[in-house]
Amino acid sequence: MRPLVPEGVERRPLAVCVVGAGAIGQTVIDALRDNSVPDVTLTAVLTSRNSAEETAAALNAADIVVEAATVDAARILLPEVVNRGKDIIVCSCGVFAERDFDVESVGSGPGRALLPTGAIGGFDVLAAATRAGTRGARLTHTTIKRPGALGIEERLDAERTVFRGSARKAALTFPRTSNSSVALALATLGLDRVEVVVIADPAAASTRHVVEWESPLGRYELTFENAIDPASSGRTSAITAWSVIEVLAALPLGIGPGAVVLGPSRRS
Repeated sequence: MRPLVPEGVERRPLAVCVVGAGAIGQTVIDALRDNSVPDVTLTAVLTSRNSAEETAAALNAADIVVEAATVDAARILLPEVVNRGKDIIVCSCGVFAERDFDVESVGSGPGRALLPTGAIGGFDVLAAATRAGTRGARLTHTTIKRPGALGIEERLDAERTVFRGSARKAALTFPRTSNSSVALALATLGLDRVEVVVIADPAAASTRHVVEWESPLGRYELTFENAIDPASSGRTSAITAWSVIEVLAALPLGIGPGAVVLGPSRRS
């Protein structure tokens, strides 16, 4: 196999700033500090305690920013980062569902917003099916979680469907647990055409996702059952942070393992 980078050519590590040190952010931080990702280095960690000056300096020094905080943080960070010509990996994808958020401005660059696939997969075949044509296409994403992870305090004796609607409405209703639905919608039929079903199951020991596609091209059903990150109060699948790490690992190689890209294409 021919090497991706010619021998003798020195490659500078990709400088990463992580915003947020919760369940997702801390896993990413730990992986980078342990040098688990070749050609990627952690240069800064930002939280709500940092000053505006510290934040600006960290963003300026980074090649790429990982947003692993909240929708409120993503709303502020996105334009600041892409306007600097930097890429940002967005974990709080629900920000794109807000009607007053200027998605077109973010998509115009010069930096890019990268959405990791998070707790689900199959984006390659679903995006390909979308490219083939969307007439007659239907896509449903069903999520089954513990009631507490959905903010439901009522004691349930059996599973209950607590939401059925568009990916946009799901993100606005469950902003901290619908990120995969938003990424899936933006990769395929859009926020207003993808149907989302949310089920609260008091017996759930994990988080389950079922993605169903139907179009003249074919029928697909993908099922994912994820362990829950213990630091997330039941909201986040443990695989989510590793999907972010996988995107970071692929960037220095100039390839992508499956991220939704919003912004101008990069051609050498």
